[in-house]
Amino acid sequence: MTPIDRYFPFVLCLSVFLSLNLAACSGSEDRPPAPSSPEREPVAVEVFQVKSWRMVYSRQFPGAVRPGKRAVLSTRMNGTVQSIEVEAGDSVQRDALLAVIESRDVEAAILAAEEQFFAARTALHQAVKNVNRLERLYREDLIARNRWEEAQVKKRDLEAKVKKAWSELQVQRVNLSYGHISAPFPGTVSEVAVDEGAFVGPGKPLIILEDRSSVRIDVSVPSVIAERLTSKDVFLITGPSIEEPVPAKFVAIIPALEDFAVGQRLRLSLEDPPRTVQPGQVVHVVLRETGPEGAELAAVPEGALIRRGQLTSVMVVDEVNGKHFAHVRWVSTITSEAWEKGFVGVSQGLKAGEHVILDPPEDLKDGQRVSPSKVLLR
Repeated sequence: MTPIDRYFPFVLCLSVFLSLNLAACSGSEDRPPAPSSPEREPVAVEVFQVKSWRMVYSRQFPGAVRPGKRAVLSTRMNGTVQSIEVEAGDSVQRDALLAVIESRDVEAAILAAEEQFFAARTALHQAVKNVNRLERLYREDLIARNRWEEAQVKKRDLEAKVKKAWSELQVQRVNLSYGHISAPFPGTVSEVAVDEGAFVGPGKPLIILEDRSSVRIDVSVPSVIAERLTSKDVFLITGPSIEEPVPAKFVAIIPALEDFAVGQRLRLSLEDPPRTVQPGQVVHVVLRETGPEGAELAAVPEGALIRRGQLTSVMVVDEVNGKHFAHVRWVSTITSEAWEKGFVGVSQGLKAGEHVILDPPEDLKDGQRVSPSKVLLR
């Protein structure tokens, strides 16, 4: 076998390989370059600048509702209840007659006192005339001086008797007034404690009158909280029968010494209360307190939140080389009172000054370019 025959297969394979490579290179030179994908247009979005928010804490205490005024009416005399002019629930005006106590003995005493007064006054008038007559006779030296002086003494004695009779008459007239129970102020009759015909005495409760045009609310609070409460604090009254929280006015902090109680008692007042707030009820008093200085959080509109089950996120806008991109940011919200209506507090994931997208489109992707326009919410 010649040398050419021996290496002929290798030469043939090499020539075929070179031919294929040359064909591939010539084909790639003739093929046009693939076109590049066009850049997506930025999505127009509205953004809001995250605000700082000092957290508001709410403390809730039970409070007892009491009327603004309450009077337990009784009499200072012994007697039988002659008539009851009102019923529980009636509204009365000032000085309205509520009940009458039988007072025939007082009326008889008044008649006797009047007789004594009139008799003493008549005797005094006669004594004055007698003194004047004896004084004239004494000036004319017709009688002795002692007769004139005796007449003067008798006149002074009768003057004292007239004053005493008048005083006794006034006392009996005052006693008669105790037999007529009248309203000391406009209000509502909350209870009638006796019936007609009952025998009553001094101090026995007859009728309870309440002024419900305003109510006061007493709240037992710990001393450490009571020490820092002032009229600048916000107090809200809530309850099952109260549709919307009602603001109450701070009155005072007083010691809770009734019924062996300890601590302090917060007193609030509520002018023109809702009809559903009545004395005797127990309501909830909500005390709102702001957090300490430096404990500021972030506040964002409710529409900026994206909720996925128990996870919450927002779309934050970042600027890179003059371009804006949207990025998903996971956040933690807090269950506290709103910084402002429609806003939610964020404890982690955001800080004041950042920009979040309002109502982000569902097809907006993380890292997608956006064209933001700022909005101001109130």
